[in-house]
Amino acid sequence: MVSAAQIFKMKAFAPLQAKVSSFRKRNIAAAASDAKHAELPDPKNFSDPKCTNFSVAIMGDLHISRNPEELTLFNEARDQLRNMVTQDGIDASRVVQLGDLGNYDAGWPGSSACFDLASQFLDSFGLPTAMVLGNHDVEGAEFETDEENLAAWHSTFKQRHYWSADLGPATLIGLSTTRFRSNPFSVHEVHIDEEQMEFLERQLEAASAGKRPVVMFTHAPIMGSGLKAIQAVHVKNRCAWLNHSSDPSRFMKLVNKHSNCVKLWFSGHFHLSQSYPDSISLVGSTAYILTGVIGDHSSRDGLRHSRILKGTADSFEVYTVDHDTNSLRLDLQGRWDDRRPPKYMVPSSELLCDPSSGWLCSEIDCSVDFDADVCQEKEENDEQMILSFNDNDNKVNTGGGTWFNAGAKTMLSLQEEVLVEYDIASMSPIGAVFLNVPENAVVRLVDTEGRTVDSVTGDGSDAVAVEIVDPELKNPDNGEGVALMRAERNDQGCFYQIFQHNKWVAKKKKEAEEAARRAAGVVQAA
Repeated sequence: MVSAAQIFKMKAFAPLQAKVSSFRKRNIAAAASDAKHAELPDPKNFSDPKCTNFSVAIMGDLHISRNPEELTLFNEARDQLRNMVTQDGIDASRVVQLGDLGNYDAGWPGSSACFDLASQFLDSFGLPTAMVLGNHDVEGAEFETDEENLAAWHSTFKQRHYWSADLGPATLIGLSTTRFRSNPFSVHEVHIDEEQMEFLERQLEAASAGKRPVVMFTHAPIMGSGLKAIQAVHVKNRCAWLNHSSDPSRFMKLVNKHSNCVKLWFSGHFHLSQSYPDSISLVGSTAYILTGVIGDHSSRDGLRHSRILKGTADSFEVYTVDHDTNSLRLDLQGRWDDRRPPKYMVPSSELLCDPSSGWLCSEIDCSVDFDADVCQEKEENDEQMILSFNDNDNKVNTGGGTWFNAGAKTMLSLQEEVLVEYDIASMSPIGAVFLNVPENAVVRLVDTEGRTVDSVTGDGSDAVAVEIVDPELKNPDNGEGVALMRAERNDQGCFYQIFQHNKWVAKKKKEAEEAARRAAGVVQAA
């Protein structure tokens, strides 16, 4: 199986003809397009408020390929899903696709050719379909701006990129990323713009007033959802959560405000199967639900899964579809009017726990006790790993995670070779501080004088930097271990580092420099 690094390695951008527009022009174009977006249609024939029994097939990242073997798997998955949602007694059969349509062999993700291929596949379901955009859907190399790319998506799929639809008693809402080239840091951050945020707030206000349950669909999950994120990819690059680099907590605040109505939130983005303990996370009365992939080449763990949501006038059920076995597994069930969280139904025998999978087999949980920060890791092999302290007073558990207080808002956790920073309020990883930390190295927080800060009994607020220290190498001046790595607090008061800057901006800068050199050469020759 091709490694994840090979699958997702960013290829060189294709040559472009036009000059890149300025950020000012992009902002003007975006403002002018807001009015047009409101006039675009909702997904065609998707709503049916009078139905009493509906079934929705939910597909995660598509990454459709032109490879004949892959297309065979895609067509088999389509037939499986269509058969499962069109059984007798179902009033409304629907399809939702969570974004990231293309693969690099299918005309470049986000390109017109990619959209055409994905459209043909989705049309072959023969069912009303609603879609949202993922990060790869706005990276078409033929387009100079995000607005042009989004317009091409609209032209192909004939629906607005954000939408709401009523199925029976429930309101379904979809939101899309609209930024790639204009993202401030990673191009792959899934960003919901202000136009959509205002739309979401209006929809939730109406649902709360009308006591209608809400089902959300986005490409990436929200911060605080409790779903497993990939530390060395999405967390490191700060593209794990919606609006990761700009007020990601805004979504959870909205959910908490409307906790009486937001029942389910489906997302993809991570390319993981649906058999991990935190493939579904219950936070408050809301269930956050990770959705897998149907393609073999895009699966990070070799399994191919989708979701099915079944709803009646009173209740709902969420299933896993295993495309390799053509089977259904009940994962979640609940009542629309129940203020309690839905009931988790996955039997422990169905959960994956291969010790060789490392972090995939563990559930990292960071929480705050009444008088101390408590973080512990639970290995999912029927044995709860208990928090303990070692001789160096670092918080350690037997699963290998070490925790450090880093101030009032964040904690640091050494997980295998990565030092990860967590937001305490949401109990979510927000970034990576160091990669490839040596096995025997020690984490040390230091103050302005270079003195070690107590990060266990103290809250770590005095720390201005964090260091990775080799205890075997001694500094001759003070006898302390030599620092191999060092990171100071950033402008957010945190320690995470930016490992992935905007590749589009870097590319355009390089093109401009090369053009300037060529022009200078022509002038000199003349």
